[in-house]
Amino acid sequence: MAEVQLLSLWASPFVMRAEVALVLKGVEYEKVPQDLASKSELLLTSNPVYKKVPVLLHNGKSVCESSIIAQYVDEAFPAPKDGVDLLPSDAYGKAMARFWADYIDKKVFDGVFALLKSAWKSEEEKKAAFENLLSTMQTLEFGLAEIGGEGPFFSGGSMGLVDVMLVPMLAWLPPIEEAAGLQIPFAERFPRLEAWFAACKGHDVASVLPSSTKLSEFITQAILPKYSS
Repeated sequence: MAEVQLLSLWASPFVMRAEVALVLKGVEYEKVPQDLASKSELLLTSNPVYKKVPVLLHNGKSVCESSIIAQYVDEAFPAPKDGVDLLPSDAYGKAMARFWADYIDKKVFDGVFALLKSAWKSEEEKKAAFENLLSTMQTLEFGLAEIGGEGPFFSGGSMGLVDVMLVPMLAWLPPIEEAAGLQIPFAERFPRLEAWFAACKGHDVASVLPSSTKLSEFITQAILPKYSS
């Protein structure tokens, strides 16, 4: 058994966070795909509380929840040569990174997937979900300017915890916009976030994300039928 295993599901944005953290820290790992319709004994024993992915197994010990996994990986594995740490070295910098990571987890992801759920609802409900997401993105634009400085990422010139939390949107946001028939006006309203997305697309971690085309098919075949029923 590999020293580091990741119980995973290819479409999960939360699994993507864990993978990105592992890649950024240069950690070799083995993906162990899971079928959530028929949960394995390994998953049930590794995450008995939530019974979901991702789960990181490190020397047989399990770590659950994507944000906690990312921070664990940062602490448990030293940065590779010329690599980076996911959290700043100072206490205040850590607190700010954790604050914005929490904001993304609670507000941004909820807003994005609320837009997806609205795709089969009335135009009024869809508009309300879109306006809520724009407001959320406006706050995130402010956060990027506040802690990102001159660099394209939330950690400045290199990716850190906040970037790890948001980067699955690189794959998920385009098909969600397509499903809802709406597009976030990044160039006009959120130029820093637009630059952030461009920088992420050119980063090595983009290679671990599934294509938006594949996710679009997944949304059409597996998710939207549930929302429309």
